[in-house]
Amino acid sequence: MKLKDLQTIDQNIIKTLADHKGADKAIHGKILAQFLNVDLRTLQSPIELLQGKGCAIGSIDNVGYFVPTNEEERTKGITKKENMAYSTLKAVMGVRSASLDWLDKMID
Repeated sequence: MKLKDLQTIDQNIIKTLADHKGADKAIHGKILAQFLNVDLRTLQSPIELLQGKGCAIGSIDNVGYFVPTNEEERTKGITKKENMAYSTLKAVMGVRSASLDWLDKMID
């Protein structure tokens, strides 16, 4: 994957994050979104797609986005996503295994 092959928003995210290597240089999502002239929700989707394509982009709540420079930062940057994935998987498993008449049984 080359920078020139990506959509403009993806290119701009990567170019901006090149100045934010290391968790100590993280850029808050709201600031990054403003810099790119998009809203925060619009920013999150292309970042997730870039992560899925092998771009190591970390994020820490209340700190922001950054390019991890070591394994400790990589781990910090993915812990939230791992927790969210586990929570989502648990919910999916619960809905999948639930009886379809669960509500009637609960109310009776």
